Amino acid sequence: MDEWLYALYCLTGVLFFYLVTSACLRGHSRDVDEQVSLLPFADDPAVAQRVEQALGRPVPAVAPEAALKA
Repeated sequence: MDEWLYALYCLTGVLFFYLVTSACLRGHSRDVDEQVSLLPFADDPAVAQRVEQALGRPVPAVAPEAALKA
């Protein structure tokens, strides 16, 4: 009987994790996800310009000194 109870606890935990994750991700849009994926290139303006030319999407480039002042 304890094995069934343990299995029920595990399944409840997985279901809870799935529901919470799906609720958190429901508010995301594709545009936000694309902008977030371009953030690793934002600290180097030269690289950001090359990525922008390659992808055709604007990269929010910020010089490292300007990011520290904000």
